[in-house]
Amino acid sequence: MNDIRLCYAQISRLVDIKSPALNARVKTLLNKKELSKGGAGKRIYLTPQQIKTVIHDRINDLNGKIIYIGNLKGGVGKTALAYLLTEVLSTLGLKTCAIDLDVQSNLTRQFVEIGVDQPVFSDVIDKKLLIENIIMTISPTLDLIPSSLKNGLIQKTLSIQTPKHYLTWFNVLCLTYLRSKYDVIIVDTPPSLTTLNSVFCLCLKANDNLVIPACADEFSIMGINMFLEDVHSIRDSYKVKSNPKTSIIMNKFFQNQTNNLDVLAKINKEYKDIFSKNIIRDSAKIRETINNKVHIGDVKQSKELFEILAELLKEFNILKKIVA
Repeated sequence: MNDIRLCYAQISRLVDIKSPALNARVKTLLNKKELSKGGAGKRIYLTPQQIKTVIHDRINDLNGKIIYIGNLKGGVGKTALAYLLTEVLSTLGLKTCAIDLDVQSNLTRQFVEIGVDQPVFSDVIDKKLLIENIIMTISPTLDLIPSSLKNGLIQKTLSIQTPKHYLTWFNVLCLTYLRSKYDVIIVDTPPSLTTLNSVFCLCLKANDNLVIPACADEFSIMGINMFLEDVHSIRDSYKVKSNPKTSIIMNKFFQNQTNNLDVLAKINKEYKDIFSKNIIRDSAKIRETINNKVHIGDVKQSKELFEILAELLKEFNILKKIVA
């Protein structure tokens, strides 16, 4: 993943800076000799580090923002959303860490194949390694904390350890370090109630995002209910006052199916305050991108995908709003 680049048109779609203005920024901020050209018409392509330099004034102060993605219902697109966010954020030059907590390791396999001896989060919980010892470098702007079946031991390990003040313990164990090292931390989670998932949600701050992907079925709604009950329960027990921005994002949506519209209306009615206006329609382009592990810069006919990515950047307050 070391040859990641975007052309002006792609960058423009993501950050809402018109190509002429983008070109002016490049001329002012970058060394012409360091620019690479290619493709039809010898387009100029920028690396993630160059992109960040050019759009630096559009990026909000992220301060180790965590985007935690969870739902107790499987198959709602948690990993797909985590992958797309990881791709776009690291490609814009933001120092990004993707954390895979699901024993199925689907997010991990989007980036790398690991061996059975690869250190994972369970080694940190079991006090065998420090958090910095399990991080894999994928590219200059992307690190990965991978998962494997070993993470299935985390719940057992926590159950036999001495009771602890989880808020303090987890920040000291890993979050303080991760927040200091990265702009954004993306967390992909399993569809289950675990102590680790609850503790992660306990530690979320006002600058963080709690994201609940949902599909148009009744079990997805049940998953939302159970997930939010668990989050509220542990945060209330610790009397945490500052809450992360919580949003339910409808995913894999079929607009032409009556059942999809009915469930959409039901979720919107029940969770109006946190139901996102961003609705990700079922997309062959997204499936193709993820299934083939295609970098977003290499996606052909990418307008639809980039429109979705641009909306996600707004959803999670990555970029500053343009004042008319």
